[in-house]
Amino acid sequence: MKKRFLNLLTAAVLACALLAPLPASAKGVVLNFNDVDIATMVKFISDLTGKNFVLDERVKGKISIYSPSKLTPDEAFSLFTSVLELKGFTLVQAGKVYKVVPTAAAKQSGMRLLSDKDRLPVSDAYVARIIPLERISAQEAVAFLQPIVSKDGYIAAFGASNMLMVVDSALNIQKLTGILTLVDSPQKREGAEIIFLKNASADSVSGVIREWLGGKTSRPAGQAGQATATSSAGVLIVPDTRLNALVIFGSDQDKDDIKKLIAMVDVVPPTTSSKINVYYLENADATDVAKVIDGLIKGTPTTPGQPGVPAAAPVQSPFEGGKISVTPDKATNSLVIMASPVDYQNILQVIQKLDKRRRQVFVQALIAEVSLDKLKDVGVQIGALAVGTQGDASGGAVLDPFNFLSATSGPQFLLVKALEELGKNVSVSAQVKALVSDGAINVLSTPNILTSDNKEAEIFVGENVPFLSQTNLTTGGISQQSIERKDTGITLRITPQISEGEYVKLDIYQEISAVKENKGQANDLVTTKRSAKTAVVVKDKDTVVIGGLIQDRDTETINKIPLLGDIPLLGWLFKTKSTRREKTNLMIVLTPRIIRGAEEMNDVSGQQRDKFGEALSLDAPFDLKRDLQLSK
Repeated sequence: MKKRFLNLLTAAVLACALLAPLPASAKGVVLNFNDVDIATMVKFISDLTGKNFVLDERVKGKISIYSPSKLTPDEAFSLFTSVLELKGFTLVQAGKVYKVVPTAAAKQSGMRLLSDKDRLPVSDAYVARIIPLERISAQEAVAFLQPIVSKDGYIAAFGASNMLMVVDSALNIQKLTGILTLVDSPQKREGAEIIFLKNASADSVSGVIREWLGGKTSRPAGQAGQATATSSAGVLIVPDTRLNALVIFGSDQDKDDIKKLIAMVDVVPPTTSSKINVYYLENADATDVAKVIDGLIKGTPTTPGQPGVPAAAPVQSPFEGGKISVTPDKATNSLVIMASPVDYQNILQVIQKLDKRRRQVFVQALIAEVSLDKLKDVGVQIGALAVGTQGDASGGAVLDPFNFLSATSGPQFLLVKALEELGKNVSVSAQVKALVSDGAINVLSTPNILTSDNKEAEIFVGENVPFLSQTNLTTGGISQQSIERKDTGITLRITPQISEGEYVKLDIYQEISAVKENKGQANDLVTTKRSAKTAVVVKDKDTVVIGGLIQDRDTETINKIPLLGDIPLLGWLFKTKSTRREKTNLMIVLTPRIIRGAEEMNDVSGQQRDKFGEALSLDAPFDLKRDLQLSK
């Protein structure tokens, strides 16, 4: 019985072993990720490989990976590091933890130090490696390896021990060590020289030279797609795809022969001497972008020089030459670009950096006239306005409307506090309403402006008034009059510019014009105009007040006895006429709000819809499409 039980137990264990899933390394994984967050991808790789990761707070963004073939966990890890490198990030190993950091900060992140005997990882993770040299000097090695080191890498020489310290991605260090293995050998080759290619690719030219040499090709161990070194008869050619250049080692005669061959093959193919491409912009304006590119093509400064200052020398064009043209198409908001393939790639990089979605700014404005005399008569108590807490404030001081320099007095203080506390404190709200109803504050306009960053917006509310400009008499004695129409009213022009730290610079132009009462002929119309032009810097959602445009206004008052005062001539015995001159101060209150995305835009739109619905006093909730009869 016992033996039978053992046999059954053994069979069960074997069955479980056969039914157990194969490890990931045996089955492989397929990586298909479309626009996923980097943090999500890191968690997936961590679960797949069992490695520990720590994300720097600066590591943000989305990545996409498409791998139709199955990959082992090690291959998936290597692919993951390559994708991070494309996004400007890398891995730095610290013990059993991999830190995901920006590539520019990798050198200061405390990475793993490898000796020449340690095996390099097959990935784009950043490592530090010490490389001893036997036959060439460390300073000489730094001179010809420096252009091949990555932009955020580092290479230094230790002269006393003749060693190199290199900080770079593991794959790039592998390429550097492969070059050093060939150079630092008993068959030491002569000095290195770098040839930058203009039209052809480094790999294709290297292949031509390899065929020309008819020699042997050495492939250092590495990943597919790595640069391949060509070596033959004392000549070494190393292609660098990042710089699109060739590193040549050999005698002066060999290098001269190779440079002649390169000059023959590094030309623009006749079929691609001028290629036409169409690029559709998503956010920027095609006409504006075309002007910027045109300035780069011409290689001239975009801003004119000041009078009396010598003109700046023309800037050297960054393009290789040949015919280049960029034509904007307004209908499709696209650019038609005619350029060589190399020049088109340079232009494309500039366009992609300019074609960014700009943030928007929503500006709430209040334009009001403050009667200084009536404010003084009303005697507003600052204590009630300043406290804004529970109940009514006791004490306080009477507002002096002429004390503009005081931080806690004057119409500026009144309006700011009224805006802050309106609707929060019943007593404050009542006092402000009393001021408005009494005529102490005359709200002229409350416009709202929504515009893109660094884009001018304008609102005008007023009338188009006819003015008699000139009168001519014809030969027949007929009078001909010319009428000129002018706008009078309220104009508010704002150009916002979002700066660092969530501040908004506002270029403001405010104008209020009106026609004075006409007491003469039709051609005696007189207009008054008050304007202010300024630039202010305001923090997001803060309020700024612009004032000080004071004007004297005459108000004529007639007091009379009913009926008796209306008798012609004799009526003056029963009535009096007085003229009162009062000072009014034009105040402009602005509150900018930065709109960063669709969520904040919907929030602002909802607030404005609610206000509009309250103004209409609708019993049912306000519906934009229903109440304004908008088409779907």
